[in-house]
Amino acid sequence: MAPSAGQGANTTFEDAYELAECLGNFPDLQTALANYDNRRIQRTAIIQTRSAEGEKGYYKNTQQTNPQPPQGFEEFRHWVYDYDPKSESRLKPWKQT
Repeated sequence: MAPSAGQGANTTFEDAYELAECLGNFPDLQTALANYDNRRIQRTAIIQTRSAEGEKGYYKNTQQTNPQPPQGFEEFRHWVYDYDPKSESRLKPWKQT
């Protein structure tokens, strides 16, 4: 994951929490891992994509004297940084929370 969103380590902690929840709440390993995938793939893919976009924007903005954050940045920032691992809203993808 590109470092522009600073989320590599943070998503690892989220992954660990979700994996523990799934392993503790589903009867068998296969079901637990399938549920873990369903919970995590979309969120981490969105964060990874936005992080890569941020990296590209960094190189474009280095020539500007007052670079502006990408459109929708504040909404995305709220979705990423206000993540609550105990909330059911964590299972909703970005823009549907």
